[in-house]
Amino acid sequence: MVSPLYIIAAGLGGAFLLGLIPDKWRNTAYGITLLALAAMAWIAGEWLYAFAMQGTASVDVFTAGTQPPFAINFRIGLAEATLVLLTTMVGLHAALHMKDTLFKQGRRAMAVLLIFIMALCGIIFTRDLFNLFVFMELTVIATAGLVLLSADSRALGAGLKYLIVSQVMSMLLLIGIIFL
Repeated sequence: MVSPLYIIAAGLGGAFLLGLIPDKWRNTAYGITLLALAAMAWIAGEWLYAFAMQGTASVDVFTAGTQPPFAINFRIGLAEATLVLLTTMVGLHAALHMKDTLFKQGRRAMAVLLIFIMALCGIIFTRDLFNLFVFMELTVIATAGLVLLSADSRALGAGLKYLIVSQVMSMLLLIGIIFL
């Protein structure tokens, strides 16, 4: 089975590739977006099949070759695989449904969508509070990016208000973590 870290890598790699191509290559950008989302869904589906049909035990994945707290700790089990598959499939279907909007807004909107889905998967996988906070902030920034990329004149005000509210929420989360 493929490591669940490749779900994060596919999202980041796809978004990075979208940053390298010219704005005129919208078909290529859309293809990269769909390919990255499909790869993320395929990896999650492979893990779900292993847990549901083959009885595989939950797996802890450590990065940087060391144990936490010096590395990121991910866990994937039946619940995580189910939620990640659901998240990536919703992202894939959203990209298919929003084809015209993504083409109109360009590769930047596609990159933000990939980062958003990747961050949601990171929230599901992570096993420590610091990385939960990091992935929550990535989700907040990507959500604001999706709102701010809109052509609607009210989007700027809505995006800024959302960022202010989410930063207050983040500060309250950090204060709560301190008191743990």
